[in-house]
Amino acid sequence: MFNPQDFGEKLKELRIQNGYSMLSLGKAIGTSASRIKSWEMGESVPSASWIVKLSNILQVSADELLLNILEESPSKGEKVFPKKRNVILNDLNILLHELDKKDLWELYTLAELKAMQKEVSL
Repeated sequence: MFNPQDFGEKLKELRIQNGYSMLSLGKAIGTSASRIKSWEMGESVPSASWIVKLSNILQVSADELLLNILEESPSKGEKVFPKKRNVILNDLNILLHELDKKDLWELYTLAELKAMQKEVSL
């Protein structure tokens, strides 16, 4: 299941790795430092459009930013081979740029539902 605190920690880690302060990251994507802080503290969660902006500026896939939700194969629970995973993530990144806000929100919601189903089955 998606955890805002885990997301916030990942965002902070990537922000620091890329040499951004909260203020400079906020300016780079068109928002405020206080919003970045809120995301990093797990007080709020960015919408799909902010996820896309963050993934672009931090040079990671949306999947990596969302804590590798595609890391395991949904059918067998086995790890996806790195080359196949990279192809999947590249395709996903291209697709994300072609979707409108409604489509992105539906995709985000489906990913959360899938994660909840997986957690319940464990």
